[in-house]
Amino acid sequence: MTISITVCNLALGELRAPPIADIDENSIEARECARYYPQCLTLLLERHEWSFATKIAALPALTLNPRASEWAHAYGLPADLGTAKRLVPAVGEWVPAAGQCFIVEAGVLYAQTANAVLEYSPNQVAEAAMPAMFVDALAFALAARLAVPVRDSREMKAQLLQQAEVAAQRAIADDRNRQPQRDAQYDGTFTDQVLIARTITGGDI
Repeated sequence: MTISITVCNLALGELRAPPIADIDENSIEARECARYYPQCLTLLLERHEWSFATKIAALPALTLNPRASEWAHAYGLPADLGTAKRLVPAVGEWVPAAGQCFIVEAGVLYAQTANAVLEYSPNQVAEAAMPAMFVDALAFALAARLAVPVRDSREMKAQLLQQAEVAAQRAIADDRNRQPQRDAQYDGTFTDQVLIARTITGGDI
């Protein structure tokens, strides 16, 4: 994962800690940024369906389907998958909501739909794609994680966690204002699908 030096230095600035020039430099600030940045980014990406962090990919069909008695098709997943959101119709196709349910289990997506196309959130986003409010939210989240290892201050961590939550809520509200409501866009088709789709990280629920 590419780590944003800009975000790291914004976070370090909140701690009044020295900035870094390179993530591989020999400093506690660089080492702890490299340690916590991926987790902070992943958690923030999972909180909301960010309009700038949504991708669509046709899934490769697998020849071996371990759950063929339950699901008609098995597919490989994108290498950069963070969170599977929904199956969308391929170009020129229409699939009813009931046919859009799926599960993800042990690195395989199972569905009843042929030629599956997945809308998903990636597990990483380039700095250039991040809106300013998202950058702020990520920087505050990272600063909170760095407060103890860099400044040895749990009090500072608690304060920064509160600021990170406020920043995240503002970023989410801003992102919602930037994109149309899905219910209006898809006439309820994908809303119904979301209610019945489930993601399994390992084993049945």
